[in-house]
Amino acid sequence: MCSRCKRLYPLGSRCVPCAKAGAKRREQKRQHTRPSPWARGYNTEYLKARAALLADGPLCGICYSRPASTVDHIVPLSRGGTNDIQNLRPACGPCNFGRGNRTA
Repeated sequence: MCSRCKRLYPLGSRCVPCAKAGAKRREQKRQHTRPSPWARGYNTEYLKARAALLADGPLCGICYSRPASTVDHIVPLSRGGTNDIQNLRPACGPCNFGRGNRTA
């Protein structure tokens, strides 16, 4: 029996049409991968500013309760922000990842 469409099929776990459709979906997914961090704008300037901000172990600049482990862009790169140190603030993981693509 095919594991996808439940039709009777004697060999393997999927019938030929379902196997081809699955291969096509996997190929489409591979073509739509996320660009590398470098291509998204996280370059040497960002890495230096990040290291400077996190050097002394600051508290999160959003919740002020946990130690910062990441750096947050106040104005995201995708909305015209830069990697200048004035546009960055220390942030804990939950606060930074929960913010998404919003400005401060």
